[in-house]
Amino acid sequence: MHKLFLFISVLFTALIIGCNNEPEIVTLESGLMFKDDSLGTGREALTNDLVSIHFKGWMVPEDSVDLFADWSADQAKQSMSLGDSKSRNQPIKFVLNSDSFIKGTDEGIVGMKTGGTRTMIIPAELAYGETGIGFIPPNTDLKVVVELLEVKDRIVAEMWEVDPDLFKTTSSGLKYAIIEEGSGPQADSGKVVTVHYSGYLEDGTKFDSSVERDEPISFPVGFGQVIPGWDEGMKLLKEGSKARFIIPPALGYGEMQLEKIPVNSTLIFDIELIKVQ
Repeated sequence: MHKLFLFISVLFTALIIGCNNEPEIVTLESGLMFKDDSLGTGREALTNDLVSIHFKGWMVPEDSVDLFADWSADQAKQSMSLGDSKSRNQPIKFVLNSDSFIKGTDEGIVGMKTGGTRTMIIPAELAYGETGIGFIPPNTDLKVVVELLEVKDRIVAEMWEVDPDLFKTTSSGLKYAIIEEGSGPQADSGKVVTVHYSGYLEDGTKFDSSVERDEPISFPVGFGQVIPGWDEGMKLLKEGSKARFIIPPALGYGEMQLEKIPVNSTLIFDIELIKVQ
């Protein structure tokens, strides 16, 4: 009888311990909450590292009580979706602490290890606050599930030094300088080009860089998939060229307000045309 009681006690203790293996919900000083759905075993992500992730995201309805449940199959939540990179097989690359991804996520990704998955709840004041952005209304909390695929040292892009005498101006107002003439095919309309770029405002502020993401972009020339200044400028280049475009507002984003680009901004791009096909 004593042995049976001891066995039952040990079993009961084991069950209690097993029930307590539920991942802990952590609340940071900023108010951001997260739970590790699975712990990675690779390199830890630190501020200023280059990371590659998959994500799922939602706006959080005010009456939500199941914050850390799996919302993927919840049809009622689909109208609140911010996107799902894994279903599109399109990983996202960005530098932590650059505000290049969903605002507020950087702090939640720091400390994750490669291979891990983390669910984070981002208070509105850490996200898009009282103004909101796009289809995200003001004062909206966000839920983002991040799978950390890769962590690398950051690449830092610096604005190139360009001889002012190289610049020419087209009839539309696009200023361009070909710094290195490529020897490959011309980037004519309809050709698909692969490009590395870094973009700056006139005061030298960097607002985007595929170089720092280690992720060149590809698009067909002349189909309006990029700003007009790019469509026009690409046709002036051959594969292997390096060039600078100085794009007036009318050929850029004009009166559109973007997070890092003010209204009516002149844009400066350092561009390397890697491939024409």
